[in-house]
Amino acid sequence: MFLPRAVKVKRTADEDKSCNSKKHKLSSGGSWLEETTECKDSVESVATGTSASRCNFNEVVQEHTGPVAGDLGVANTTLGKDNQNTDEDNSSEEPIKSFSKSQRWAEPGEPTETPSALILAPTRELAIQIERQAKELMAGLPNMRTVLLVGGLPLPPQLHRLKQSVKVIIATPGRLLEIIKQSSVRLHGIKIVVVDEVDTMLKMGFQQQVLDILEDISHDHQTILVSATIPVGIEHLANQLLHNFVRITIGEKNLPCSNVRQIILWVEEPSKKKKLFEILNDKKLFKPPVLVFVDCKLGADLLSDAVHKITGLQCTAMHSEKSQVERTDILQGLLQEKYEVIVSTGILGRGLDLINVKLVVNFDMPSSMDEYVHQVGRAGRLGHSGTAITFINNNSKKLFWDVVKRVKPTGTILPPQLLNSPYLHDQKRREQQRLKHSENSLVTGDNIMDIIRKHDKNNSQR
Repeated sequence: MFLPRAVKVKRTADEDKSCNSKKHKLSSGGSWLEETTECKDSVESVATGTSASRCNFNEVVQEHTGPVAGDLGVANTTLGKDNQNTDEDNSSEEPIKSFSKSQRWAEPGEPTETPSALILAPTRELAIQIERQAKELMAGLPNMRTVLLVGGLPLPPQLHRLKQSVKVIIATPGRLLEIIKQSSVRLHGIKIVVVDEVDTMLKMGFQQQVLDILEDISHDHQTILVSATIPVGIEHLANQLLHNFVRITIGEKNLPCSNVRQIILWVEEPSKKKKLFEILNDKKLFKPPVLVFVDCKLGADLLSDAVHKITGLQCTAMHSEKSQVERTDILQGLLQEKYEVIVSTGILGRGLDLINVKLVVNFDMPSSMDEYVHQVGRAGRLGHSGTAITFINNNSKKLFWDVVKRVKPTGTILPPQLLNSPYLHDQKRREQQRLKHSENSLVTGDNIMDIIRKHDKNNSQR
């Protein structure tokens, strides 16, 4: 999430003293004014209420997302959505709730105002979930209406809803741009923008669409970027788009969810189906509904059919070629435990609160460790514990060193085929060489004379 320093909030002396106290508690080895703020226990304190000294995360977000004032800088903030006891949608929407309280909305009969807040999500399912929870979060706030703008659903009802003095837009980029081009919505009144799952948004090719949308919004707005994983490329983009930003990290950045037990199994391709059937027949491991991730749509359909045929379990496939009605029905069936197993592509891997899912199986190792972090996190939502089983073999050899770096610190036992792999040792050696080269190229007071002598020697030899 990207939060501004320049926000000005009027407080009483007592409130100011309380806020300063929270700031000191939250600063992890540094000043609050530095760019990174750690708050690992915040949501846990809200959930348990056992420690008054722990910080309230929502208050921290409100501290930095009050009424917009002037030209705001915004901050790259990893909310750690897949970490223990973290309610990701509450954290995404809390700034909007805080902001809405400071506004005066039009009364019935007054001229229609433009929307004031925008939430962008990469998938329809995530947008639908956000709107549902936003309505719950904003219940009781006067004239706070939301509109859901996503593809796959009829456009006319969405256009009709836009005319009902809505204040918060929840949308996927493609559908919102379609409506903007029809001149059916004006975004000049937007004061706060939330881009959820920002790394997935850009990975899925929505970067230009997001930039086009931002061009239609006044510069006098606040931008919040949210994800449990923030790759280096996203940080570079944030540096280009944002000014004077602050980062808030909840939990361990880019690491798997701490309350999900991870099991990494070395399974060769021909044996993967057999191993999956063993897991589904294991009374200790099998806790329906089980979410099985595969890497392609055809694989989802074929594996779903095989699971139903061999095990007799209620199973279905989930992927982007399903109609929106089918996708919604499948997701509802998962939440209502109609299905015992769902075989899905990464469409269910991001942001969704599948709180009844206790077991995730990565039948195909994800294409990146960021995707791995998100997919195993489907089993550990909102403070629940779970298990994630991942099949790995040489088809994923490009990720071996990344797997060791991110998974081993959690205490997970890794298979010897992985730890003894020549691919792993080669990747480790190359990274160490890169780090050494980077250190050698850094000019310090200790090595500056050596660098000058080396430079002079090279010039004399030419």
